[in-house]
Amino acid sequence: MLERQYFGDERPLKKVLSSLFPEVSYSELRACLRRRDVKVDGVRTSSDSVTVSNGCTVTVYPKATKEIKILYEDDFLLACYKPKGIASEGALSFETSVRAIHPEARLTHRLDTNTDGVILFAKTDASYREICSAMKEGLIEKEYLAEVYGHPSVTGEVTLDRFYKKDAEKARATISDRPRQGFIPVRISFSVLERKEASTVLLVRLHKGKTHQIRAMLAHYGHFILGDGKYGKDDVNRALGVKKTLLTARAVRFAFPSKSPLSYLNDVVISL
Repeated sequence: MLERQYFGDERPLKKVLSSLFPEVSYSELRACLRRRDVKVDGVRTSSDSVTVSNGCTVTVYPKATKEIKILYEDDFLLACYKPKGIASEGALSFETSVRAIHPEARLTHRLDTNTDGVILFAKTDASYREICSAMKEGLIEKEYLAEVYGHPSVTGEVTLDRFYKKDAEKARATISDRPRQGFIPVRISFSVLERKEASTVLLVRLHKGKTHQIRAMLAHYGHFILGDGKYGKDDVNRALGVKKTLLTARAVRFAFPSKSPLSYLNDVVISL
């Protein structure tokens, strides 16, 4: 049995069922409806047009759930693969799915909804503090694959040092080439892995991550990530048939201080 509370505008059940239970496949949710194994506020239903309003409790009894892909696990850390199309945290999120199986897991960072890849959960309070502190200090390096529009004319690894500011109201990051009031220094490094007809696949290294940092910095550099509707160009994305951001968190490496209880992870590379 899986039970979730819905928060939002009044909508038909078919519009919220998949987002409420992302760990259950669409076909299994349809099967639950046929079996009347779905309840809305305790009342069984086989209709996906039943109205779900703010605060309603929805219950399903699936026979199978999607398997969460675990990339690494020990007593302190859980690393999983987050697919594209699901938020990292919140009421209807990948975090919800993970915690349904591992209730002790605490999310330590976020990936954008349409970014897939390695995501880390702490399994103890101590490891949560250690991981969050290491991220703030730039001791955890994240490696991404990004397919950008056009062909950067570079060789070897290129480092971009820029200045960043987040506009919370617009949910958008602004990048500057020079210091400005309210902006903070940010850095990424990248190298070319593959050149295609209209795009280039980059290997991007991120030391300290800010919201939308890679997306905003590459767009500011002149080569936006394909599928990115916020920092890219919709007409280009449509022409190339790209609907989701082509950004994947491929690997994570650690550099904990020698006295850290998690320093043993310095010999571990978590990757897809």
